[in-house]
Amino acid sequence: MVEQALSGTPGLELAPELREVGPFRQRARARLFAAPLDPAQDWEQFGCHKIANIPPEPEFWAAARPAAVLVPVLRRPHGLSLVLTERAAHLSRHAGQVAFPGGRVEPGESAEQAALREAEEEIGLSPAAVEPVGYLPPYFSGTGFRVQPLVAVLDEAATFTPDANEVARLFEVPLAHALDTRQYRRGEIFWRGRERSFFILDHPEAYIWGVTAGIMRSFADRF
Repeated sequence: MVEQALSGTPGLELAPELREVGPFRQRARARLFAAPLDPAQDWEQFGCHKIANIPPEPEFWAAARPAAVLVPVLRRPHGLSLVLTERAAHLSRHAGQVAFPGGRVEPGESAEQAALREAEEEIGLSPAAVEPVGYLPPYFSGTGFRVQPLVAVLDEAATFTPDANEVARLFEVPLAHALDTRQYRRGEIFWRGRERSFFILDHPEAYIWGVTAGIMRSFADRF
């Protein structure tokens, strides 16, 4: 059974861009990219390797497979929230981990098309309820993906029908919490013969770490 916990936590008075769609949209369009970066322009190459301070292998960039995720922003009475998923426990890869809706970019697809398709497949979100507002820099995962995050505002009437084969539950993180860099800390893991560090976003709803926390921290740094 899919559990849905779409709720937020009331807090102190928020800045307009964390409370209302209009100011958020204006700031996001000024701070984010209007289109995905071409790989040749992606000089920053932000991702797991950079967080861990480990130079990637020379063939890493060329071999990175394209993927895209939707970073959905939704207005609630307490302010804006990010919608995230917890992956189903039976999946063979990344079971139980927190993620944004998304997946591989198929041949012939744009990053936007892939993010919207995956969101519709995973959580039943209609593309008609999604208003893209900008792109974050691509995030290179340690597993070899070049992940393109698309930030978008959802219609307040948007509904969700998660696919129980992929998603255990949906939950929300207040945008003010996700964009507060003080809420992030570092974790350490021994993987592929090395100690590697990663971001963790502390939140009572779930353990948010790795690629998802890295993308959220990238959003916080840029916004």
